Amino acid sequence: YDGQRWNASSPTALLKPQLPSSIIEVLEDHVVNKHLGLEELAVLAATVEDLVHNEAFDLLSMAYESHNLSIHEPLANESQEDLVIRTFMLFYTMPGKEKARHNSTALHGLLKNAHNNNPDWNNTMLWVEDL
Repeated sequence: YDGQRWNASSPTALLKPQLPSSIIEVLEDHVVNKHLGLEELAVLAATVEDLVHNEAFDLLSMAYESHNLSIHEPLANESQEDLVIRTFMLFYTMPGKEKARHNSTALHGLLKNAHNNNPDWNNTMLWVEDL
């Protein structure tokens, strides 16, 4: 793969809102000059890993908050664990649904009907259960 189909700014354009401008400048310079070394890739990988971790933590925190559960306390039972995991997956796989986190009735309706909004919901949940 020679990368010719990519616009030179495409890889960094996706990350611009998330990355510090100094990292974007370095990456854009290296992309334009068509060379990314191990150091640059390591910085990019570490940054993306941090972004993914932060997003996952935020979504998981929202899932707890949605059900009035504290992230600082262990969940009481398997039912609460399942509810938080399903809520997290709803927020993760269907962006925009986290807006319902302050409306318990709406959230429970979204969870109940998730398979109608996302045809792969049941398969996704089977995969999560296998983890």
